[in-house]
Amino acid sequence: MHSLQKLSLFLMMLLFVYAFNAFAQEMYPKKKPAVSSGKAVYDKQCATCHGPKGDGKGAAAAGLNPKPTDFTDHSQMRLKSPAEFYDIMIKGKGAMPSFKSLKDDEAWDVVSYLITFSDTKDMAAKGKDIYFRDCAFCHGKTGAGDGPGGASLPLKPRNFADIKWMAEQKDGALYQNMAMGIPTSGIACAAKLKPEERWNVLSYIRAFTYSN
Repeated sequence: MHSLQKLSLFLMMLLFVYAFNAFAQEMYPKKKPAVSSGKAVYDKQCATCHGPKGDGKGAAAAGLNPKPTDFTDHSQMRLKSPAEFYDIMIKGKGAMPSFKSLKDDEAWDVVSYLITFSDTKDMAAKGKDIYFRDCAFCHGKTGAGDGPGGASLPLKPRNFADIKWMAEQKDGALYQNMAMGIPTSGIACAAKLKPEERWNVLSYIRAFTYSN
């Protein structure tokens, strides 16, 4: 391959990487999403199909195929990350049209509201008690990974207040990390929790990434 061809290929790769990174940056909230603002947009734009309670039983749901997602279904919600919900909202999927007309902040506000259908206040309240009992010593009071117990660990405790990182994470994957532990990380306390307790802690952890 001639030098000119190599240079052209290299420049094309750089442009691809730049474009991919620019797109990826748009996939994450630029500030902490607001649940209350998300509810206002959801009630206006989404409730007709997904239902006021997020259970997929809106007035227009009967005539749709596939049926609207049931955001109260814990087992299904745990399989997708917030970033995936954002992507579906912007691009559309199945019978759901694209909502690319929404501003970026509005879309993320809606995503934060969707999460509350599955991660209820009751779960988060129970998870808060467990978090401060077993997790805050390392992960910190605000989930920023700055607790005093983390200083001696081989890996810095995860920052659960990192909006970008948390947007990429599925609850199912986070649960597995808690249940199985992470090699060389020093995480151990979560392994002793009951399954329901882990899900409750995850509900509380999610609340670090959005405001009411």
